[in-house]
Amino acid sequence: MLAAGKDFGRVVLWDVQEREFLRALETGQGIVSAVALSPDGKTVATGGSSDHFSVKLWDVATGKLLKVLKEDQDFIQCLVFDLTGKWLAVADHTGKAYVLDVVSGAPVLRLTDTHVARFSRGGSMLMTADQKEFSIWSTTDWSKTRVMPRWQGFPTLIALNTAADRFAVYQSWGVRLIRLSTAEAIEGLTDVLPKTSTGKPNFAEFSADGSLLYATVAGRLWVWDTSTNKVCSTPVMYSGGGALSTDNRWLAGSKDDSVFSTKRTDGGLGY
Repeated sequence: MLAAGKDFGRVVLWDVQEREFLRALETGQGIVSAVALSPDGKTVATGGSSDHFSVKLWDVATGKLLKVLKEDQDFIQCLVFDLTGKWLAVADHTGKAYVLDVVSGAPVLRLTDTHVARFSRGGSMLMTADQKEFSIWSTTDWSKTRVMPRWQGFPTLIALNTAADRFAVYQSWGVRLIRLSTAEAIEGLTDVLPKTSTGKPNFAEFSADGSLLYATVAGRLWVWDTSTNKVCSTPVMYSGGGALSTDNRWLAGSKDDSVFSTKRTDGGLGY
């Protein structure tokens, strides 16, 4: 399954394996700024700039609206399911963040001054970042188990892989890999991603073994092979959208045609 948000309240769903368009959801949320698909492909969460900045949960099979949650005062910029599908992390533009129990819709953790959250692949921990520190939370009782001071230069958490003992940060128009156990930069890896002033990647994700980092940088999909310190990239796609399937089989990117583009597309799914 692949879900993508558009700028007029619509979320479109595709069956990637069968290469079929499934349905469109009319969310009523204005510019859809965040979308997350549950690992089992049964539920999609959406957030946008309208409808009182709500988070909505939808049934993929029927398109039925399951829940409407109104906890936020500004547009949603981050929606992340853990790989068990039990928890949904939400962060809005004001820095308000929380974790929801997907079944009940009740918040189990509330945070302030936090713009990003990443679950470990096993779902046993959550990593967050605020202005002062990176924090590790246990998803068993939502206690804070570890703190790492955020160093100078305001690094932003973009991806996490606990099995490979690493996380990725965006800093000074580039990407760095940090060892999770020591909070030290991983030596021998040069930042080969382009340093631009276009802002942090909207999408970044490690492969299951942590050797590859997928990201959107400067309007392109990039893949960084950290074992060889080489990258490959797509042509300019004029978009920061991207997604990686949980089995690492599919990498998806969105193409938003520039007004300067000579090739227009209809927004369909390409391979």
